[in-house]
Amino acid sequence: EVCGGPGGSAGVDLEAMLKYHHHLGHVLYYPHNSRLASRVIIDVEWLLRIASLLFCPEPKGEQGKKLRKQYDLLTTKGILLESLAKHRWQQHSKQTAMYTKDQEQRDYLFELMEQSGLLYNTKSSMQIPDRQEQTRKFYVPALVSRMPAADDQLLFDASFPTIYITSGRRKLF
Repeated sequence: EVCGGPGGSAGVDLEAMLKYHHHLGHVLYYPHNSRLASRVIIDVEWLLRIASLLFCPEPKGEQGKKLRKQYDLLTTKGILLESLAKHRWQQHSKQTAMYTKDQEQRDYLFELMEQSGLLYNTKSSMQIPDRQEQTRKFYVPALVSRMPAADDQLLFDASFPTIYITSGRRKLF
């Protein structure tokens, strides 16, 4: 309707309009990504709210004890395990119900977070601490306090620039 129906008869190019508003930060639109191209996120803060559930606060109680090592990996090395993300989203099921039950929806959200620069998919998995199962591993660039070593099996590519700024004593950014 915005563009006058199919074909944009009102003279407005929908693709150009979406790219323009994405560039301004008003919407999230990734036409070059086949998984994300069919959706437009019109509430950019929604993604930040969903992502923030992963990074704060520390898990408590009996379940917190089970997740302690996974949480430590996140806070000390910037490594997010999918199993921790799933648990964190389950705790806030009103906001994230579809992402805890449906793997396809969870994959969509991880892809969206990666395209937005919030995560980097290492395309590898690791064993869940204290358990005998594997889970996907992601880096959270904002929480990585050092340049990953070669044995971290992390290959950054040109589409995902990461800048590390450190001082002798502490991480600055």
